[in-house]
Amino acid sequence: MLIGIDLGNYSVKTSERVSFFSKISEIESFKDINEVIYEGNRIYVGEGEFSTDWNKSLKDTTLPLLFTALAKSSKDNIFQVVLGLPIQQYKKNKYNLKNLIEGNRGKSITIDGVTRDIIISDIEVAPEGASAYYNLSLENKKIIGNKQLIIVDVGGRTTDVCMFKDGKIQGFKTIPTGMMNVYTDIVTEVNTKFTESFKLEEGENILKEGLFLYGEQQDMSFIKSILQRHFNSIYKELQLKFELSKGYVLLTGGGSLTFKRAFQNRLKNLIISNDPLYDNVMGFKKVGEQLWLER
Repeated sequence: MLIGIDLGNYSVKTSERVSFFSKISEIESFKDINEVIYEGNRIYVGEGEFSTDWNKSLKDTTLPLLFTALAKSSKDNIFQVVLGLPIQQYKKNKYNLKNLIEGNRGKSITIDGVTRDIIISDIEVAPEGASAYYNLSLENKKIIGNKQLIIVDVGGRTTDVCMFKDGKIQGFKTIPTGMMNVYTDIVTEVNTKFTESFKLEEGENILKEGLFLYGEQQDMSFIKSILQRHFNSIYKELQLKFELSKGYVLLTGGGSLTFKRAFQNRLKNLIISNDPLYDNVMGFKKVGEQLWLER
């Protein structure tokens, strides 16, 4: 089976539209649904602490998250896999990540009481952000034509930016700001203001649903300034590196849902992705189709 997988800093996503937190804990959990036996070791996927290491080829969690994603996505046992790296890391770390996977092609994994031996027959690595180009709708392709397209992919730890012209990459940048930065600032402010001990992963719920404490909803107006600060840091880097007024700007990635209105207020040539959470992995899969299915 051919599959695209994004081993993001905040969440893992696959082209089969499977998604879960990029966390692993060895501490026993009350949620059996998260229990995985990986190479004989019992772990709990989606629980524990987030890893903040940028280099996926060096993370202890990369392989167990990868094989869990494969097992959750399909009942097949043999996979052709396309993974992603932040575009600025792509050239430097691509072969390190490929070598890691090639040296660990087969693993035994047990999920929901079923043990499987999963094999990765083929592996490729693609640049994040740029891969969203291959998931453009036919409608958007017609609108863009041969004009310049700047893809802004707001992820968990980074914002990947890639400029296409005539179907080719003409420039790129990885901005070290993503939704984990936003959640961290929200949780830090809440813990300081209310003397609480919320964790990073709770920042997303506070952003979406507000904060209920002491029997009532609390004033969360301070979140606006946090969002404004992080949007400004992203937008400033975009202005310094790219000519945003030319052609079109495509906004994608999980963080695009949070910053959509701010971008709309600044750019008249903005295109909002119809599939922001899965643009990259669907693009990864199409890269694999070109590599392996058209041979």
